Amino acid sequence: MQISQPTYEFLFLIAFFTAMGGLIWIPTLWSLLTLFTPKKLMDSYFKEPHFTQTELIFMSRFPVSLLRTAMFGSVLLFPFLDKTREIRHCHEVMPIWYNLALKLLTISVIVVMTIFLGILFFLLSVNII
Repeated sequence: MQISQPTYEFLFLIAFFTAMGGLIWIPTLWSLLTLFTPKKLMDSYFKEPHFTQTELIFMSRFPVSLLRTAMFGSVLLFPFLDKTREIRHCHEVMPIWYNLALKLLTISVIVVMTIFLGILFFLLSVNII
C-alpha cells in the first residue's frame, strides 16, 4: 500500500505525541496509585495466601511495588486473569476513587500501546509516494 509523504508524517506525529503523552501520564498516575494504595486493600489482599513470602518482601518496596498495583488493576478489568492469586474480589474493599483510577490507568496503558504500536506497524508496512 502506498501513502503520501504528508500523510506519513501526520501519522508519525500522532504516534510520537501519543507515546510522549503516555510517557508523562502513565508513570505519574501509576506511581501515585502505588503510593496511595488503600491500607484496607493491603491488609485484605497483600498477604500470604494471595502472594508468596518472597513476593511480599519484594513488592513492598519501590519499584517492584508498581507490579503489585498493575496486578490489582488488571484483575479489575480482566477477572479471568486471576487464576492463582484469588484476588478477584479485591474491588469490594477498594474505595471508589481508587477503583476508578486503577481502571483509568489500565485502560490508558491499553489505548496508548494500541495506538502507538498500531500506527508504528502500519507505517513500517507502507511505501511512501
